Amino acid sequence: MSTSLAAGPVHASSGSSIFKLGIASGDPWPDGVVLWTRLVRDVLAPDGGMGDAPVEVTWEVARDERLQDVVRAGVTLAMPEVAHSVHIEVGGLEPGRSYWYRFRAEKTESPIGRTRTAPAPGQQVSRLRFAAAACQHWMYGNWAAYQPMADEDLDFVLHLGDYIYEAPSSSPAAVKQKVRDVPFDVPKTLADYRRMHSWYKTDPAIQMAHAAFPWIAIWDDHDVENDYAGSHAPGRPSTAAFLRQRAAAYQAYWEHMPLRDAQRPLGPDAILYRRLAFGDLIDLIMLDERQYRSPLPCPPPAPALDRSRLVSASECADAFNPERTMLGLNQESWLASCLAEPARGRWLLLGQQLMFSPFERKLKSGTGFSTDGWDGYAAAHQRVIDLIAARPRRDTIVLGGDIHGFVASNVPSRRQDIRSDTVAAHIVCGAISSRLGDHSGYMASLPDNPHIQFVDAKRHGYTRCTFTRDQALFEFRAVDDVRDPMSGLDTLATFETKWGVAGLRRI
Repeated sequence: MSTSLAAGPVHASSGSSIFKLGIASGDPWPDGVVLWTRLVRDVLAPDGGMGDAPVEVTWEVARDERLQDVVRAGVTLAMPEVAHSVHIEVGGLEPGRSYWYRFRAEKTESPIGRTRTAPAPGQQVSRLRFAAAACQHWMYGNWAAYQPMADEDLDFVLHLGDYIYEAPSSSPAAVKQKVRDVPFDVPKTLADYRRMHSWYKTDPAIQMAHAAFPWIAIWDDHDVENDYAGSHAPGRPSTAAFLRQRAAAYQAYWEHMPLRDAQRPLGPDAILYRRLAFGDLIDLIMLDERQYRSPLPCPPPAPALDRSRLVSASECADAFNPERTMLGLNQESWLASCLAEPARGRWLLLGQQLMFSPFERKLKSGTGFSTDGWDGYAAAHQRVIDLIAARPRRDTIVLGGDIHGFVASNVPSRRQDIRSDTVAAHIVCGAISSRLGDHSGYMASLPDNPHIQFVDAKRHGYTRCTFTRDQALFEFRAVDDVRDPMSGLDTLATFETKWGVAGLRRI
């Protein structure tokens, strides 16, 4: 269903424009998409330099790149209480085709963006292609991956969390490895998170990628605070204080992403898990693995700052407590209903934040696991695996991010028996620019993890995913040098899975 992305201008915003943060579209439905922008005069100002008055914004959607064949248009107000952001839920569009859009405000035009609606329910679709990305720390690299991504032939971008990072540029790790600065301290308030999001949005490469395709996004921990779990954040003074911080972070995330009103937070709560369908080919389920989870098991003794850690099973029995949850009761019940009903697409795709396959990590003596990932929530993990295994066909792919590396893995039917039958394929998409994961530690652990076929935490990039009727193809697209904003990019490795046959094969 993809069309060539050479057809139409997509540019970063001018520095003198009121559209300094660019434009975006997201969450494509068969009859429409969300169009987004946020008006700012001063990126560093808490209110974007916009003051307290609403600003009138006009918008238009056309069938052609020059916006001569306009099919939808309207006027809205950019309101100060949502940081003068605009979320237009456009309806009445044709399924499975490209559109171009633009905003106007204060006699200024935005760049022209391109978006694409989803194919109609049940419509036969021969191919869909998208990019999966995550983990884009501003300080540790330029976003060289987004510029070539914007030139790809894609239907959408799937962002799997850590759109921003809360770490300060003065941290010891940043001093040694930083490539560029963030002129703010750790965000805690709504004004803080708004400034951080604004700063990230000024990058021209990410503006190009947002303007080129609709994005489907979910948050992870760094969008709020490292390793937070539900209403708990290690190191924070109280649950009440953290929930105020979480409310601020969630609000700013919504204000800066092309999300629907249904995802708009109410205080510290927001329903970000959701389901999208792409004709008869892909049934996409997006999961929220931060907001509802139980606290991390077996936290280190105070005042240690390392929230999650590697532990052995013998020293962390709490990780196997069946009452512990990753998804929360309501989301897990919703997921069970989704997986139990007849498929809406030939492929079932789970978009989630974490390494999903079990990963036994080598310790000084024996093996262990990370308490922050699914391995720290073993019973909840097995419940989800069981839901996947109960499906009549082997049609499930699980995508993840978080660990700052590329991973190709099979998902065993019994998480504590990694040699058990494979029930799904699992891909970790890599990191756009965050500090790379423990490559040597990952490699040393591979002999204990025969279900994991590939790990690379030495390169940054994203994963290009191509789905046809009978094959899903995953290409790890890696930049040569994350410090260079114009870095080259190549394919590090390619894996495939066949419909009806669980598991991956390198090609």
